[in-house]
Amino acid sequence: MTALPYRTVARWVQAFRVGRQNATDQPRPGRPSTTEAQVSSVAKLLETDRRWTIRELACETGLSHMMVLHILKERLHMRKIASRWVPHGLTEIQKWQRDESARMHFERYKKKGDAFLHHIVALDEAWVRAYEPEMKRQSNEWRRYGSPRKTKVRQNPSNAKVMVIFAYDSAGIILSHAVPQHTTVTGQYYADFFEHHLHRALRKKRQHFLCENTPIILHDNARLHVASVVNQLLVRWQWGVLYHPPYS
Repeated sequence: MTALPYRTVARWVQAFRVGRQNATDQPRPGRPSTTEAQVSSVAKLLETDRRWTIRELACETGLSHMMVLHILKERLHMRKIASRWVPHGLTEIQKWQRDESARMHFERYKKKGDAFLHHIVALDEAWVRAYEPEMKRQSNEWRRYGSPRKTKVRQNPSNAKVMVIFAYDSAGIILSHAVPQHTTVTGQYYADFFEHHLHRALRKKRQHFLCENTPIILHDNARLHVASVVNQLLVRWQWGVLYHPPYS
């Protein structure tokens, strides 16, 4: 059987002797409420610099750490987020070029419809490893609560890798070409790939390109793609090149 300690009972007896009428909790002031002046001072500091820490704001305003956190979360409805990293920064001219190229491509699509898309042949290079391990999220399984979690040995990607040039259109992959080991993909190598590999693959798998219309090449602005030897070859064949704007 449990009972209150003697000192607790004695304290309650003394409280009723001096006039207390019930055993309910007495009202207490609780946490002090924030004033508009306090909220305004924090907001003005954030207008000058968004990188204040909570500790720095507390020291600057004289408020407690919890008070500053309450103002930020509950009164100003703010959260601290990091900048989003992007590979490249674009100038105003490059942004205009992206907008202009999108408008130009859309106009071509409105005139020719899907026929415009079907004549685009995209090319790109990628490193392909001999073995790619399964990602962690690929091992997710539906299980009941309390079920033990399976273990999986961490594996590293294979060190053996090869550069592959892919060519594809709306119908699928046209050609995947593996670059020989210890070979640098230069403009001349890329032009030879067009002449000895891609041209033959198009003649075999996409005969409508060579019989009806020439293909429209889409590749990025890598140095090997815009080399003079490549441009001269495409001009001689009268193949179109779809303008590729700078990356963002």
